[in-house]
Amino acid sequence: MTKMSVTPQQRVLAPQSARPSLLRRAFGVQETGVILVLVGLIAVVSVGHPRFLHVQSLTNLGQQAAFFGTISLGMVFLLAMRELDLSVGGSYALTCIVAATVVRDGMNPWIAAVLAILLGVVLGAVNGVLANLFRLPVIIITLGTLTAYRGLALVISNSSPVGGQPLESSFYRWLGENHLRVPSIVWLFVLTCIVLTLIFRSTRFGFAVRAVGSNEEAARLTGYSIKRTRLIVTMLVGGLAGLSGAFTLAFFGAADPGVGTGYELSVIAAAIIGGTGLAGGSGSVPGALMGALIISVIGGGLTQFGVSADWSSFATGAVIVIAVGFDAIVRRRGRAGART
Repeated sequence: MTKMSVTPQQRVLAPQSARPSLLRRAFGVQETGVILVLVGLIAVVSVGHPRFLHVQSLTNLGQQAAFFGTISLGMVFLLAMRELDLSVGGSYALTCIVAATVVRDGMNPWIAAVLAILLGVVLGAVNGVLANLFRLPVIIITLGTLTAYRGLALVISNSSPVGGQPLESSFYRWLGENHLRVPSIVWLFVLTCIVLTLIFRSTRFGFAVRAVGSNEEAARLTGYSIKRTRLIVTMLVGGLAGLSGAFTLAFFGAADPGVGTGYELSVIAAAIIGGTGLAGGSGSVPGALMGALIISVIGGGLTQFGVSADWSSFATGAVIVIAVGFDAIVRRRGRAGART
């Protein structure tokens, strides 16, 4: 008998490509579990507070999740590469402040929104270039750029909210209103999730991201550029921070330099709760969307039960610990099963 040869690419991507059916590809076990958790949390809260199930209440939760959840969709790509970006809150604030400032000074809001996205891409590129240049993990670089980006937002805004927006513009009317009783930013959040899911699961770039996270050396031998992939992913995360900054400006009609404080935790938590482990090589973009909704439901549920909002961060952190622990147990059992 002749032994079949397995290429490095096949070996790296085997866990992702071995799914047996179209249904499982579209709606995997990870997403099913997260959806059940989300439904369970909503059910628990609604038992004591039936108004929690009203359309207005649920759309408010979706709207809150959309701001940080949009960025968490990109964080899935970074986590799949075993990287982390801690500067997302600063990037988000800076892009929002810059967009509000140029609109106040006369720029068309739609053009300013594009500018915010491009600025986010540039901020992400700075993170990626520095990480590649100094051969450091992205998390180390973004420990510094987090403060730098937030500082720039304070400097540009003079540490004050930026108003003076032309609220009669279609930008504010269209993005700040509801369509079919759902806020526009929620529709755009879902659309962004669909696009990024297709990129992550069905493109060569998505394969490259997972390959680097699974086995960097094998990915390099296969022909993937580690540095280029890392740079593109950091730019993607920055661009999504800019997109969320534009959403925020459209919805609130103003910008505050303190916006997004603590988003680092929420963005990373949404991705991890959604099933993207810290070990790299896999991830779930729809799971990140569900994870963001879970965080919003936790915060909203605590408010409904009269618990101080200060406890929401504690609850989110506890959920992260549980999610990470569960992921570790599942991986250990998987390795044990493979050995037997």
